[in-house]
Amino acid sequence: SIAIGGSATNDGGMGAMRALGVRFLDHEGKELSGTGADLGKVADIDVSGLHPAVKDAAITVMCDVNNPLTGPDGATYTFGKQKGGTPEILDELEAGMKQYAAVMRDKLGLDVENLAGAGAAGGLGAALCGYLHAELKSGIETVLDLIDFDGLLEGTDLVVTGEGRIDWQSAFGKVPSGVGMRCKAKHIPAVAIVGGMGNGAEKIYEFGVDSIIPTINGAMDIEEALDRAEELYVSAADRTF
Repeated sequence: SIAIGGSATNDGGMGAMRALGVRFLDHEGKELSGTGADLGKVADIDVSGLHPAVKDAAITVMCDVNNPLTGPDGATYTFGKQKGGTPEILDELEAGMKQYAAVMRDKLGLDVENLAGAGAAGGLGAALCGYLHAELKSGIETVLDLIDFDGLLEGTDLVVTGEGRIDWQSAFGKVPSGVGMRCKAKHIPAVAIVGGMGNGAEKIYEFGVDSIIPTINGAMDIEEALDRAEELYVSAADRTF
């Protein structure tokens, strides 16, 4: 199993695949280093040097999002900003990601652009499924099954979940939505204690989370919030109950 997420990259998984022997070539046949800046330069992909052990391996990928590789909900526009991408850089990366996906499709017959989870970890999901023929599974669903979460819900009156910063992304297969949907199926209320709320946080209400309780209880900068983290968390829990 490979757990992916929380990456600082937006390279379509090229860096990881190069480590396994895949070569990414430009229009002149020169090998690219495989960074995000190279996405738009990819003209051909050579998989002949792929590590032979891949053929004998059954790989399961656990990821916490179901975003496609490209588009408004894709790797770049969903996660690129938090990795330092400016609007101009994001547009360049998105164009490059589309070019990269097209080469994967045209040269290798791998159509992963709209695959749910392909956009995870800056496109690493697409690479693992495409080159390694891995099976994508929801990280939160896998973990919930491993701990028999549905069994734990028996006789439960309330479930408390949370996230560092809850926003519109949280509904895309992350922990709060995974927990919330299991609770919703059994008609058990769930609440989320969170460090902060971002745009579209309320979307989580559609996924079984009935209330959002931020730990922040007044105007403060990040330094103060970090210094008072334990106090604020206890206060939020107290307010919740």
